[in-house]
Amino acid sequence: MNQVIIMAGGKGTRMNMTDIPKTMIPVAGKPIVEYIVEAAERAIPESKPIVIIGFQGHKIREQLDGRVTCVEQAEQLGTGHAVACAAPLLRDRSDISHIVVIAGDQPLISEATIRSIIAHHEGRGETITLGTVVAPDFSGIHEHLLHYGRIVRTRDGIVERIVEYKDATEEERAIREVNTSVYCFEAAWLWEHIDRLGSDNASKEFYITDLIAMAMAEGKNICAIPLPDPLEGLNVNTPEQLQAIEEIFVKRA
Repeated sequence: MNQVIIMAGGKGTRMNMTDIPKTMIPVAGKPIVEYIVEAAERAIPESKPIVIIGFQGHKIREQLDGRVTCVEQAEQLGTGHAVACAAPLLRDRSDISHIVVIAGDQPLISEATIRSIIAHHEGRGETITLGTVVAPDFSGIHEHLLHYGRIVRTRDGIVERIVEYKDATEEERAIREVNTSVYCFEAAWLWEHIDRLGSDNASKEFYITDLIAMAMAEGKNICAIPLPDPLEGLNVNTPEQLQAIEEIFVKRA
């Protein structure tokens, strides 16, 4: 069985919102997190999504009551910390083979993309599979991808690590393949390694992306799959990004 974890604990400071979680901000008349939950429900109907909540988390509970299992992240210490909050609930579940982790602020993510990543992961027996976007450049709508983590590959094209924009060199920032915060992990491996994450980085946070380097060091199979539709990788971090995504929904209506 597969299990989805949606990371929705952030405050969204850059959104200038002080009374609701970022993932509860409405887009095209519906909270951002609602779109991700719906995609997860359709992609993995056999299990109820787990949503990691934090700031004003009770509002997410009220919105999604009965449809998801909420797990509180008392302190927002990064994406790795968010996933670790679900460990007590899932670590001993031998019936769960794979864990899909999705950021709670990318409302364009689709059921098809989630299914595709899982199918690729299961078919090739990988330890980690992640979705990426290859930006043609960082202008126009793709400007919103500029501050995403970069996918660093070896000369043979093998995924070596993900470096967050804040920690990247100028050479690494020139890489056009970026992380979309959609992952599929082998469950047993994830729970064995999640507590090994450190916070020695510019943000002093526990990055889920550091698991890539751990798996690489162990010689595990890692694969990054570029999404067919790059727009699915767009997150809502600023009012400008919110407006851009709102416009995409309007055009698709």
